[in-house]
Parts: sequence; C-alpha cells; structure tokens
Amino acid sequence: MALMMWQIGINVEPNGRRKGIGKMLVSLLKNEILGKGRLPYYGTSMGHIASQKVAIGSGFVPAWAELVTDRLE
Repeated sequence: MALMMWQIGINVEPNGRRKGIGKMLVSLLKNEILGKGRLPYYGTSMGHIASQKVAIGSGFVPAWAELVTDRLE
C-alpha cells in the first residue's frame, strides 16, 4: 500500500484564539489521520508564527522550509 500524506489546515475564529482550540483540533485530526494509516503534515508560511506554534504544540516538528521572494527594483 502506498503511503499517502494528508495535510491539516484549520482556521480559528478570532474570539476563539489563544485558548488552545487550534492545538486541540490539530492534535485530534493528526491522531485520526494516523489511525487511518496515513501520514499527517501541517504546512504554514515562515512568517505565520501563531500557526507554527499550533503545529509545534500539536507534536509536529519542522521538516523543511521554503522561501519565496520577489525581485526588488
């Protein structure tokens, strides 16, 4: 059986932020995906620190980074 990766992404309403809801939801999704024999991953931008904290708090570790730039003139 081929290993399939499933991406996790969530949005938390502003009045629900900073209450651990994001970490809880991502942890639950991660465990569900693992239970299905799939590999969960969480992608976010380099500048989105809050999203990075959710990922790390849910047990993910940084695996790679991508930097995209525009030409300055």
